[in-house]
Amino acid sequence: MALDFPASPLAPALRLLEEGRDREAEALLQTSQEGLPEAERLALLGFVEARKGNLRAYRALALEAARRAQTPLTLYHLGLALPPKVGALALEEALHRFQGDPKAEARLAFALARALRGLGRLREALGYAALALARGFGPFALLEWAWLALLAEEDPPLPDLLRQVELLALEGGTGLYARFLMAHLRFLQGEEASGRAYLRKALGEAPLPALPYLAPAGVRLLGKEVLPFLLAARPWAKEPLTQALLALAEGLYREDEEGVAKTLPLLLEEVAEEAMRGLLFLGRPHPLLGELSRRGQELLWAASPSAHFQALGEPRLGGKPLPLRQAELLVLLLARKEGWRGEELALALYGEANGPALRMEVLRLRQRGPAVKSRPYRLAQALQADFLEVWGALRQGDLSGALARYRGPLLPQSQAPGVEALRAELEEALRRAVLAQGEVKSLFLLAERLGEDLGVWEALLERLPSQDPRLPIAQARVERLRREWGL
Repeated sequence: MALDFPASPLAPALRLLEEGRDREAEALLQTSQEGLPEAERLALLGFVEARKGNLRAYRALALEAARRAQTPLTLYHLGLALPPKVGALALEEALHRFQGDPKAEARLAFALARALRGLGRLREALGYAALALARGFGPFALLEWAWLALLAEEDPPLPDLLRQVELLALEGGTGLYARFLMAHLRFLQGEEASGRAYLRKALGEAPLPALPYLAPAGVRLLGKEVLPFLLAARPWAKEPLTQALLALAEGLYREDEEGVAKTLPLLLEEVAEEAMRGLLFLGRPHPLLGELSRRGQELLWAASPSAHFQALGEPRLGGKPLPLRQAELLVLLLARKEGWRGEELALALYGEANGPALRMEVLRLRQRGPAVKSRPYRLAQALQADFLEVWGALRQGDLSGALARYRGPLLPQSQAPGVEALRAELEEALRRAVLAQGEVKSLFLLAERLGEDLGVWEALLERLPSQDPRLPIAQARVERLRREWGL
């Protein structure tokens, strides 16, 4: 992680951490120094613990640091130490708070990119990594942006990325992550022997607590050669997350579908890109796979793209981007299996009876793969779609399943009358079900998905215990929304 920071009593420790000299940094932070901010000292000591593999200590120290003082540095570490869902919300609020401070924005945007990547929201993460890079956060921001570009962009600039990352692979603090990236860049360019050499070097030089995190990628690129590294990682898989990562790697290595499947629930919550790797191995459709580009899928696991339609968030069909108008048409066709008369469908799509435009859009959609019949307009074959899965779970009374599948509003950019009505109906159904149930976990999930729904945030705030780390996040969000809406 980049630790670039203005001149302060913390600067020497930050520099040592950036260079990977953790023991020296820890000794310095444990030494009494005049003017050293106590809250920020605690946050950095927690970060040292994280590098040792002690995630619980990192979380405890980050929470205590943020309780003592909310600065860009303490909130940065709080956002990274908390589970990604909670951490992302904390970092979003921190960015609002320190808006206009370029150094704070750079630091917090980088951390938010990391948290969103943990949730599988790769395109949002890419935007924040680009912001951190533009604000001058340093080489780690470049590496984060480069990795996200490989996962999410259809045509990442491979030669430019190679040139920039290769230089960083020779340096100290950034070297491990840069060599990890170089392995994947070489792999994408067909230089598999070079890619394997880079990854073997990265695994051989990595701090031992990092091995469980690198193990799944090791299986992908090294195949059966990875076994010594898997064995070396076992003593360092002490936390539930590192145990799940190593179990995923060993399941992939043994081609054990049941073993891989057992790791998915935790990985989907904490390290979604590794959950995607498992899903690709299993051949299971999932909305998150729509976040991956074709190259991103190839990087994580060789698999055929799913025919799944993603309409919650950015529209994608079979893992590929789908133009908004075609996505709107597909949503409307899926929402009414019995079909539409032409005039009705045109009104739902355009707000007016525009038959020629509708026929042209149907033709374009057919060229994408879905077979569309006419008189009435309807789909010839069933198609899996994320928003239909949410509805299905709600109808079965499975609220937790519905929330797990609900990644955000239905085609949020759409102004098609029929889609706007479906979007509002789905949100209201979820909202009523969650408020009626009243459980904190469900309220938090929906608040996070809807983002700016004051009523849901207020209901969450009423039910959160006083010691819950999400309480200050909910308080800040409610205060901001009330202020913005003049309440």
